[in-house]
Amino acid sequence: MPKATKEDARLLIQLAEFGQTDFSREARRWFFSEFSAKDYNEFVGKHPVGSLEHARMTNILGFFELAGVLVSRGLLNEDLFFDLSFGLQPIWNKVAPIIPGWQKATSPALWENVVWLANRSGAWTKKVWKPKVRSTSARRD
Repeated sequence: MPKATKEDARLLIQLAEFGQTDFSREARRWFFSEFSAKDYNEFVGKHPVGSLEHARMTNILGFFELAGVLVSRGLLNEDLFFDLSFGLQPIWNKVAPIIPGWQKATSPALWENVVWLANRSGAWTKKVWKPKVRSTSARRD
């Protein structure tokens, strides 16, 4: 993987800002405190298309779909993105069961970059990630 550039850093900051709208923050709050569905049928039964909760879910997944496109196409350095993580794995752990049914009901291409990103993140964490941050008491500045 090529070394991260200043352009990667700028793009990462823009992506982070994109995910910090009031609606995005509320969507994540809802997701972590209230979302629960064992599969797509339960999800869409509780939160039909057009509902606020459905919009919240598509906001969360849309963020990671965008990130997946950028990382998979080499437009954003994956080491930089995955080191920050944006909470992908905890979200993926809760949302993974609904994705196959959602794709079957709509299109196999729906959320394909979210799926890729989650899979790649798991592989990256196992093969690449190493703790880099030390406590301040261990630093010698």
